[in-house]
Amino acid sequence: MGIAFFDMDKTLLSKSSGTLYVKYLWRRGMISVSEMVGVMVISLQYSLNLLNFPNAMARLSNRIRGGDAAATKQLCDRWVEEDVLQYIAPKALERLRAHERRGDYVVLISASTQFAVEPVARHLGIPYRCTELEVVNGKFTGRIVGEPCYGDGKRIWGERIAAERGTPLSDCTFYTDSYSDRALLDVVGHPVAVNPDQMLQRYARRRGWPIEYFY
Repeated sequence: MGIAFFDMDKTLLSKSSGTLYVKYLWRRGMISVSEMVGVMVISLQYSLNLLNFPNAMARLSNRIRGGDAAATKQLCDRWVEEDVLQYIAPKALERLRAHERRGDYVVLISASTQFAVEPVARHLGIPYRCTELEVVNGKFTGRIVGEPCYGDGKRIWGERIAAERGTPLSDCTFYTDSYSDRALLDVVGHPVAVNPDQMLQRYARRRGWPIEYFY
């Protein structure tokens, strides 16, 4: 048995959860024009592999510090149910279930926060690892628990999960669309580029990795 890691945005999902969330808030009048533009800029930077993730998380943390985590969870659970689950790519789900039938341990691993990732993972019935916003006494502290699950941080979490289960990295598979995930791709035995961005497509071709399209 091995481990199959699935990235979430634009891999398991055919859309970016961040973009979907901003649009959801906008339709309900819960976000200003300037906030919407700011998030869209971050999403564009992410898609172009230009994002400074620590800076982006610092801005998010400043905005939500002191906020009510339970209210955020309630909102996000409703958002995922109404607006996100429909974007689970059928081919991605088929591959995920195929790994489960083979006895592999399937993990959703994402740079997004627990408020987006947990309800998707719960719907699929699989464990997850993500960028975790710290909550103390029901309020956001503005800090992150452990390493952000992005770039080298995603590799660290992947290696940690493999070590905890006693699974060699050579027996691990990782599906992702993003060049920013190359640190984990480089260490697993079975890297798979899914609907890759241009930089990952070139990187995968140079290394002879499989390139697949889930949507």
